[in-house]
Amino acid sequence: MSRLTDDDIEQLLRETFVEKENLVDELPLATKRRNPGPVLLAAAAVLVVLAGVLYGVNRAGDPDAVSPAGQVSTTVRAEGDDAMIWAAAIESMLRQVTPGQGWKTVFVLDESKAGKGPAFSDPQRRLMAAIVRKTAPIAFNEDLSPAPPTCRDRRVGVTLVSEIADEADHAEVDVSLFHDCNHWTWAKYRVEKHKTWVVTATLDQRTQTW
Repeated sequence: MSRLTDDDIEQLLRETFVEKENLVDELPLATKRRNPGPVLLAAAAVLVVLAGVLYGVNRAGDPDAVSPAGQVSTTVRAEGDDAMIWAAAIESMLRQVTPGQGWKTVFVLDESKAGKGPAFSDPQRRLMAAIVRKTAPIAFNEDLSPAPPTCRDRRVGVTLVSEIADEADHAEVDVSLFHDCNHWTWAKYRVEKHKTWVVTATLDQRTQTW
């Protein structure tokens, strides 16, 4: 699938955030009834580790709330901007870590109800899925039940994103990806707005295998 142009992004924003009365949430919700796959069970077994690293590594001092000058950040972004920042970071991770035959599905965990991460509105979910779909189909999941880790499909991944940290001239966001049965990759990305939001640098990265 061809890459979304700036006009495509603009049209998505208009349809998603201006004409909300026409929205229909078409994204599948990964639940036990839909049999999300063994990799989700494996992800559940290490979910505490993933969340702990994602929201604990390099976040001492709450950089989201304080600018380099020590002043409280007053940056206010549109809802669509947040979605594009998360989508840009997720897509960078999924391009960097790709199964041999490509991604089948990547589940984005929404842990906001547990107070561990950002909440995604329905319009944000639609926009994120539209941006990332050229790299991987993504779905959103709020709950994973603990189960013995198994793996049968290495083309399925589970990812988490952090709240967005506002810096002087850019944003920063952490992405954690559980993939290939027993691999975990974390990265912190620098995201800048040009005509749209794009990742301009990988500030830090770590990989672990169980």
